[in-house]
Amino acid sequence: MKAFIQTNKNGEFYNVNAFIANEGFTSLGWETIKFNDITEIKENNPEDLVVGGIGNVRKRLEILGVERNQGEIDYPTSLSHYFGRKIWTTTTQELFENKQNWNVFIKPKDITKKFAGTVVREYKDFIGLIEENEDTNIWCSEVIDFTTEWRCFIRYGQILDIRYYKGAWDSKLDLNIIKSAVRDFIDAPAAYGMDFGIDQEGNMKLVEINDGHSLGSYGISPLNYAKFLSARWSELTGTTDYLRSL
Repeated sequence: MKAFIQTNKNGEFYNVNAFIANEGFTSLGWETIKFNDITEIKENNPEDLVVGGIGNVRKRLEILGVERNQGEIDYPTSLSHYFGRKIWTTTTQELFENKQNWNVFIKPKDITKKFAGTVVREYKDFIGLIEENEDTNIWCSEVIDFTTEWRCFIRYGQILDIRYYKGAWDSKLDLNIIKSAVRDFIDAPAAYGMDFGIDQEGNMKLVEINDGHSLGSYGISPLNYAKFLSARWSELTGTTDYLRSL
């Protein structure tokens, strides 16, 4: 098996995620091959996994003729009772024109990472978000002050690992809520990130869901990271996940 892993222009792994993935796949006996630009990969075997930024991974899937039927999965309807806040869709222009709806957190709906999620409270916050010839679909969310946030790595309907990544390290995590959310996510992909946070009143709320194909490692072990990435890649490409039994 092969894993193509992204580097910078100097041939060094482009971030810690690439390094951890290389460690994991190498330990499993996979051949790992460095690339800087996705067009460098000339082979056309969909089993050959690609580790890299969202743009490169999705470009590779496009080259292979793979369509992601689910689209973005930030806030699944099946998990709405875990949000703990109002979340809705609109466009940047529509929000801009309705000042009474400001003071909300927004993020792109259809194109992940088109811009970084941000809170808009005044006119200057829209700088760089409004495009002259294109109105971007966005998610809007009531602002929640999370004291702590965790990323849960879910693989084949099971919790693979949970990693604290922001806020107070000593907050208490209710594992039963996470397990319940995993069960309720009936249309979940094979591997995804489920982020939960604790608000100022101590309530656990779902922050968002992230697709697993380019998810950051957040301190997960190299072996588990390889297993996680392999699960989602094989699902997307319709190929065999040779690490599923591990």
